[in-house]
Parts: sequence; C-alpha cells; structure tokens
Amino acid sequence: MKIEPYVVDDRVIIPDYIKKMTREELDAEIKRLEAEVIKKKKKKAIAG
Repeated sequence: MKIEPYVVDDRVIIPDYIKKMTREELDAEIKRLEAEVIKKKKKKAIAG
C-alpha cells in the first residue's frame, strides 16, 4: 500500500511582524486564535 504525502512542501515563511513580537505578544495572539477556533467549531456544531 502506497501512502501519499500529506504535505507537498513544508517550508514556511514567518512574516517580520511575527518575528518582532515579544513572547507575551505571541502568547496573547495564540490564545486569541485558539479562542476563535473554538468559537467557530461551536458555531459549526450548532449549525449542523
């Protein structure tokens, strides 16, 4: 059985504004994004 690769190219370019963030700013942004994902998943679960 042949397994197809999930990712063709795993290289990522990190934007300068992210590189310049402090650890506290990064933590806050991660928390904000995680909350956004949770909110979208709940909304999707309710919709069907």
